[in-house]
Amino acid sequence: MQIKTIITSISVALTLVNASVQASSSIRYFEYSVNAGQVKESNGAGGAIQHRGYINQPVFSQDGSRLLWTQQSGKGPMDTDIYYKVLAADEPGKPLATTPFGEFSATPIPLQAQQYSVVRVEADGTQRLWRIGAGIDELLVPEVSGVGYHAWGADGDLLLFLLEDGSAPNRAVYRNKDGELTTLASHIGRSLVYQGSTDQFYFTGPLPDMPANAEQWLWRYQAGSKAAKPVLPLPANAEDLAVTTQGTLLVSSGRYILQLSGDAWAPWLDLRKKCEGSVTRFKLNPVKPILAFVCQQGD
Repeated sequence: MQIKTIITSISVALTLVNASVQASSSIRYFEYSVNAGQVKESNGAGGAIQHRGYINQPVFSQDGSRLLWTQQSGKGPMDTDIYYKVLAADEPGKPLATTPFGEFSATPIPLQAQQYSVVRVEADGTQRLWRIGAGIDELLVPEVSGVGYHAWGADGDLLLFLLEDGSAPNRAVYRNKDGELTTLASHIGRSLVYQGSTDQFYFTGPLPDMPANAEQWLWRYQAGSKAAKPVLPLPANAEDLAVTTQGTLLVSSGRYILQLSGDAWAPWLDLRKKCEGSVTRFKLNPVKPILAFVCQQGD
């Protein structure tokens, strides 16, 4: 394993070191079925991924065959690589690519088989989006730095979480296919998702002009429009967002996953028997009914 570059950027350290000192976590996954609106575990693919260091951010490949995640690969808290596992194979996870940099937040690039955009922490601490996988390693968006998280739209557009800097707090920024940037909101959360059926993005954050620790709301942004709009308050202990293949918006809340139904949150899945702590992140397989989630144990 290569020795990773030592990072000195304060903003990077705050973003990544805080994540690395979380309580013990594991990634778990299982197949589910939906019958008359009821979601239940079913027989099929399933398992758990354990690691003594940092492990987080599960995501599935576009063809549904692989589960990927971020894993600490060296001694330092920012020594991370993207790992993957072929779901149909009885084998341990292995790195998608091994580089001398920290990499996080793998996201399938639309219409690019087995290629992923990742947040790479470069040698000087700069965080930018890179493309890796299928033998490719290249800078994707050179002009935008301070990227923490991201979500792709359908037209080469992106919703970006940009880190706090000397000019502004952390914020949601939309980048269209031509590279034009639109700032949407400040003090946002880390979860960004795209709903293909409506061409809309969702993220979380307080209402305008409110501090970061104010009540958190779900926000909606129609791709290409001038502004985002708050939709409704998040449930207690909300952590992560996801969208089903049918377009239903989901949120994790403690050991439950809830669905947006009209203008309210309704039950979708009870994970109390699958997770003794809290569900901090989760993703749905785009091809098969498989759920992957991070179960974070208590202190």
